[in-house]
Amino acid sequence: MKLPDVYTDWRIVTGLALIVLGAFNWEIGRARTQEYSRIVVGTTDVAADEAYRSFDELDPHTDSEVLAPFTNAQRQVSYATARMDFYHATFLTGQALVLAGVVLTLVGFIVIIQRDNRHVHRRLRATLGGSAPPHAH
Repeated sequence: MKLPDVYTDWRIVTGLALIVLGAFNWEIGRARTQEYSRIVVGTTDVAADEAYRSFDELDPHTDSEVLAPFTNAQRQVSYATARMDFYHATFLTGQALVLAGVVLTLVGFIVIIQRDNRHVHRRLRATLGGSAPPHAH
């Protein structure tokens, strides 16, 4: 196996690109998920979520707090939760890309090793073929 065999095989090049791309996504997703998670956890003065209640059950006179627009703290938690979910998806996508890249790179190396092995056996047969004793059938 020679270096040109490695960098000309599409499986290895694509696999390495997926590993690099996935590693960046993984790290960015991890860092940002933790950042927005701290914002969500750090905001404790936000009222409990009553999203489980149907709007048909709400009375505008007694449940005005539920129907009122978000407060600044609630809005901040809502945005932070949405961003945390986005970066969590980025984190998981990064892990999947790294895994796919590792598998594709390994397959590429296996193909190169097998191809190299076949070339060695062909050269060996060609070299020994003329001077090798005939096969007994």
